[in-house]
Amino acid sequence: MFGGRPSECYRDASSMSHAVVIGKRDAEVLSLLEMTPATAAHLQQASATFAGEPFRDERRVRERLQTLGGAGLVQDFPAAVAGGGLRHYYRLTAAGYRMLHPEAERPPGRSLVAEIAPSRLQHAMATADVIVHTLVACHAARVQILKYHGDGQLTLEVGEYRQQPDCHFQLGRGGRVFNVLFEIDNATEPLDSLREQSIRTKLLGYESYQNWVLRCWREGGRREPRPAFRVVFLTRGANRANHILWLARQCAGNPDRRLVYAATQDAYLGEPRAATEPLLNDHHGGWQALCDLHPSARFVREPVRLSPPLAVPRVF
Repeated sequence: MFGGRPSECYRDASSMSHAVVIGKRDAEVLSLLEMTPATAAHLQQASATFAGEPFRDERRVRERLQTLGGAGLVQDFPAAVAGGGLRHYYRLTAAGYRMLHPEAERPPGRSLVAEIAPSRLQHAMATADVIVHTLVACHAARVQILKYHGDGQLTLEVGEYRQQPDCHFQLGRGGRVFNVLFEIDNATEPLDSLREQSIRTKLLGYESYQNWVLRCWREGGRREPRPAFRVVFLTRGANRANHILWLARQCAGNPDRRLVYAATQDAYLGEPRAATEPLLNDHHGGWQALCDLHPSARFVREPVRLSPPLAVPRVF
């Protein structure tokens, strides 16, 4: 699934005696780290999608990462864990990026190689959980990943709204294309507020962008398939997910258009068939999947009853 330049000998510029033969699995490790910062556990899980042999345990992942780090291709960062202790996550270096993209004229941005700010680490690791799980679920269901954008790499801008989803997957299955934007919600943003990062503002921004895309498509003669995307909010709790969907229903200009889905992070990460199983709810409480070619009896379930959040003064 991943690209790369296998079976190359790489020498660390700071130590010309340290030569490493880069195999296909190494290239896939580097490709994953280009998609997201990852722990050894993430890399072991994602290795099920690699073309070669997966890693058998985390110890072997760490050993290989140490070798790649010695060659200057990967760097690791310690991070404090709640309750005490440390865990390490890994990122590409500029040399690792050049290994993947030898034709690139510019160095990678800091957002790809720099240490993650402590205030952003929990969100970054939760996003990494979702990215890796999506890769594995798509691989198991034979769903193609046609395009991918990581955090900050895709901007949807129209009018006063500017949205940057946490990640974007363009999925292909059975000749159809599904564009999925993920919002990893850790309940740090207000729901019904006019602030730039509130859930209401995000919902209105995605609604406006979808309206603009459809208008451009109609004015262009509808020569291509109807463009559409879905925004999936993954929350820490079921009440939060339901409140986001209730708010999405209030913001929807077209109540029949299913633009927003939601589920808890635990429900999504706990479902091995997350790419095709109807585990998400839409803004009417109906059950939906990331890729649903032929909705079956699994989709025809009692809708979830949505309720508004507790009445609180709107924050301006």
